[in-house]
Amino acid sequence: MRRAIAVSVALTLIITTALFSQEKGRQDAKQTRQPQQAAFQQVFVLQGVEFSEDQRAKVDEISNKYVPKLAEIQKKQQSIFTEEQMQARREAYRAAREAGKEGRALQEAARAAIKLTEEQQKQLAAIQEERAELTTQIQNELRALLTRDQRTQLRGQGRAGSRRPAVPPTHPDLKYGPYDRNVMDVWLAESDKPTPVLVSIHGGGFRGGNKSVSGDILKECLESGISVVAITYRLSDEAIAPAQFLDSARAIQFIRHNAKKWNLDPKRMAATGGSAGAGISLWLGFHDDLADADNDDPVLRESTRLTCMAVYNGQTSYDPRFIRNLFPGTDTYQHPALAQLYDADLTKLDDLPQEKYKLFEEVSALPHLTKDDVPAALFYASKMDTPITNQGIGIHHPKFGKALKEEMDKLGIECEVHTGIPRGDEWVKLTVGFVKKHLAVK
Repeated sequence: MRRAIAVSVALTLIITTALFSQEKGRQDAKQTRQPQQAAFQQVFVLQGVEFSEDQRAKVDEISNKYVPKLAEIQKKQQSIFTEEQMQARREAYRAAREAGKEGRALQEAARAAIKLTEEQQKQLAAIQEERAELTTQIQNELRALLTRDQRTQLRGQGRAGSRRPAVPPTHPDLKYGPYDRNVMDVWLAESDKPTPVLVSIHGGGFRGGNKSVSGDILKECLESGISVVAITYRLSDEAIAPAQFLDSARAIQFIRHNAKKWNLDPKRMAATGGSAGAGISLWLGFHDDLADADNDDPVLRESTRLTCMAVYNGQTSYDPRFIRNLFPGTDTYQHPALAQLYDADLTKLDDLPQEKYKLFEEVSALPHLTKDDVPAALFYASKMDTPITNQGIGIHHPKFGKALKEEMDKLGIECEVHTGIPRGDEWVKLTVGFVKKHLAVK
């Protein structure tokens, strides 16, 4: 099955981890009294950062807190596979190792032997999202331990080590604003006529991430005559909201400012992104135009409006009060990414300064929705009836999309919400199809 074959590298690693856990546990047990900590050791590392002795003690505390949760996710992964699949994997792994295969080749041989069903593929994708959210939470707690010099070092590592798609950008690492993270990559589609644009906005809970775009989406867009821009923005450890949203708005304006030079059609511009990138994309699509015709900066005179948005695992509101009502009985509204985004103690949600409530509403997409707004498509890994067992599932739950669709339906604006869609062929097809439809691309 094509979808099962076209699994992302991250998903391949998750499958491998789940299936190899028993063997790895036995190996680690020979080397340490805490095999679980050793098995998940890579999660508690920040590449290029050397922790001090005092920091290391705190890292150990973080490890003790999260390793049981990681182990539980791993156990959930293991439960997906049948005994026959486990046996087939073991035999394929053994044969590949004896044939001298290593690393990814060894993993691919084991994965191919599993022959995942479509349902297993979807279950693994949902678990992938859960683990990714937990890993992001861990990494952000590690970042909170860093000194200013270490943070600078880590940002440098992120830029140098950012993974680029196979197609190199026409204009890489282009500055669009005054801040260090006001950077974009630009891929220009070949065309005699001005091309439409898809802007990719990265996720990461506003606390991490870098400019990126799915290689498959990039390929499909360029072949269809759609130019692509991937942007980044200030993170919440540098500046709280609305900095991330205003940076992204400026990026849209910068693209329009250069439209003639880059052979772009400024009237056909879409946005995509996952999680935080999805929320920013929706905010841009619904917010009143931020163009300032009298501004001394010619970039800021440009429009911030979009033609459509196609987003993944997106939040349609970042107002913790809305989230508390959407998911009663859960602590999703207290997600640490939101607390950092607003620099607010969300355990005291009803006793915050009035300006915080205004900020909640300002950076949420839903409050800005009006009848003259543009179509949106929202894709989610989870299903509508997925139980919320942790904050990661809650903050990426399709009920966010359902709430938006109900309001857009009232206004007669097209809104699609698709659930149970893992990142893969179907997601790429649906995303690019929606974008092409509204950018008037055949």
